[in-house]
Amino acid sequence: MNRDAADEIVQKAGILAVLYYPEIHADDPDYRLANDVSWVLEEAGEFAEGDREMLVDIVSRVIIDPTGNREALTDFVYGLVEDGD
Repeated sequence: MNRDAADEIVQKAGILAVLYYPEIHADDPDYRLANDVSWVLEEAGEFAEGDREMLVDIVSRVIIDPTGNREALTDFVYGLVEDGD
């Protein structure tokens, strides 16, 4: 992954974290966390299967609890950036 893709993942996850609140399911019965995660990762490129699963998990956790999980996201995402990017 290049640096721009990593930045985009972190930025999109941050946007959704600001918009998320625990009662969202009551206000919007059609809301699906999986749809938000798909949006975050839609243009991020290809990943090894284990990396993609980890990203889905971490992005989900960041959206729901950004304070407790943002460091894990940045560490993981920027750890995937190829040298020289």
